[in-house]
Amino acid sequence: MIKYNSILFIALLFVGNVMAQDCKSSKDLEEIPGKFIDAAHNEWPQQKAHWLDNLGTAANKATANTVLTKIETLEKQSRNNYTLKGCVLKTSFSGNSKATIAGKYALANYDLNMACYEYICVKNKLMVNSEYENVFRAYVNRYTGIENAYSFEDDNYVFETPMKYNERFIALHDFIKLDDSKFVNNGKGYFQDVPESSVKQGNRSTYMTRHWYITKPGALLFVPVTRKEYLEALLVYYDREKMIIADKIKDIEKESAGMMKNPQQYPQLYENGKRNLIVGKANYPDWEKKIETKKTIVQKALKENTAAWLAQPAVVKPKPETFTWQNSYGPGPNDKVNINTAYADTKEDAQKTGSFTFSGFWDDRNGATLYKYNPEYFKGAEKNPAKPYMIELTYRYVKTTLGQSLVENFTNNFDFDAVKNLLE
Repeated sequence: MIKYNSILFIALLFVGNVMAQDCKSSKDLEEIPGKFIDAAHNEWPQQKAHWLDNLGTAANKATANTVLTKIETLEKQSRNNYTLKGCVLKTSFSGNSKATIAGKYALANYDLNMACYEYICVKNKLMVNSEYENVFRAYVNRYTGIENAYSFEDDNYVFETPMKYNERFIALHDFIKLDDSKFVNNGKGYFQDVPESSVKQGNRSTYMTRHWYITKPGALLFVPVTRKEYLEALLVYYDREKMIIADKIKDIEKESAGMMKNPQQYPQLYENGKRNLIVGKANYPDWEKKIETKKTIVQKALKENTAAWLAQPAVVKPKPETFTWQNSYGPGPNDKVNINTAYADTKEDAQKTGSFTFSGFWDDRNGATLYKYNPEYFKGAEKNPAKPYMIELTYRYVKTTLGQSLVENFTNNFDFDAVKNLLE
């Protein structure tokens, strides 16, 4: 306790001395020595005590603290020959709710946040900004920027067990479309979302972020979804689609019946109920027949193709497209409803049989390969969910002298191999 209080006192004394200085402009601040406050000496001990609460067990918290501290130490070492000026660097940790990976493993994931709080000149007095623009982050057991290939209007029906909110979903929900450029080593080992060349010097409104996606050496984190897996996943989804539409039809019928209870006393409401029923059902024309037709197409593909063909990667339409078409429900020119259909290859498919109609793979049409998390990669995670399995490092910065010097020093001097070793 004495040691901690003495270090905290030194940190506060430093900040106090800085803030006691006079300044005339922001240019004056660039040469003032900076300060680093690591997570162990964060000035808010009451908050720090609860950083990792979401990880649950003491073992999970201990593992997370050890891993994040090692990453923090590596970042500090990357600045051995770097003179920090113009800001206070502060590190904090956080724990998140478990996320299910590969449809099976509930990983404990946790983050490091090292923010750069710049000195600012306010009424000729030196102060430390309460906000930050440049920040180094580490995400353990989760990746940002990795998106599911498909989204669904109502996730309730795509849980592994419908309506069971346990983060376990049907296979189609968990398929991923990867942006290969994020994982291609461009010579410096990172993916940058906004090219620095496109941003003017001194621009503080445009954030640029470098990403390093780190996995266990010699192991595949993502594997292609096979054609068989994709087709079988479609069959499961069709059953869920039947549930979704059947429930929607029941809701329409229930609502309309409520409006049509008393035709003598409320004739207009009765007519409105009749119209509500017709218009509502018009949004789902021949839905049962369409789903059965889709199922037959997929079942035929599974039955008639060879095992070698089915084992190839599933290559699908690269970008989602929503088709809109009209369905008439009466003789009048305005007796039509607009039907929006996503995840169909063509408008013809959208009209004939709806979403996820299978009309062939896109190998010869510049398609996108579907991926999934590799279950083999996470073996053992059920016993130690906080053990690091994948780590993403990011450095967000703005195009200022300080921002550029911080990110370039990190890029050139951080020991990325040491982070890889944490995953072994």
